[in-house]
Amino acid sequence: MVTGNEPKETKGDRLIDVKQAISAYAQSEKVKSGLIWICQVSDQVAAMDGPGRQQGLTLLKTLAHMVADESDLAGRITGDRRWHEIGQKINKALVMINSGVPQETAYHLTQALTRVTRIGRQAALVLKENGLF
Repeated sequence: MVTGNEPKETKGDRLIDVKQAISAYAQSEKVKSGLIWICQVSDQVAAMDGPGRQQGLTLLKTLAHMVADESDLAGRITGDRRWHEIGQKINKALVMINSGVPQETAYHLTQALTRVTRIGRQAALVLKENGLF
């Protein structure tokens, strides 16, 4: 009996089945929005001085750790190794934050955002092919 939810065999890093695509899409949206938040806040913190800057850096660290944890969770849920690469980019941004130069996070966060967007797009295609999107 054909139900339409059978795994779709694909090559390389393409998503394998609908269940995995749903998880990947949901996680990609969460991580994407988190990365955008970090980028915005890092620009604001870079312009601050004194105690406000220190508090801003603390907030940035917290946000970055939360998004890194979501990326790690996405990798465990989907089994997609690209989430590990995204986590590495977020960790590089954390090094910049910990070094007190939040303005230097944009490069690493943009690389992470590009990878997350790619995962989300591929997941959306799988969902669309299966009439779920």
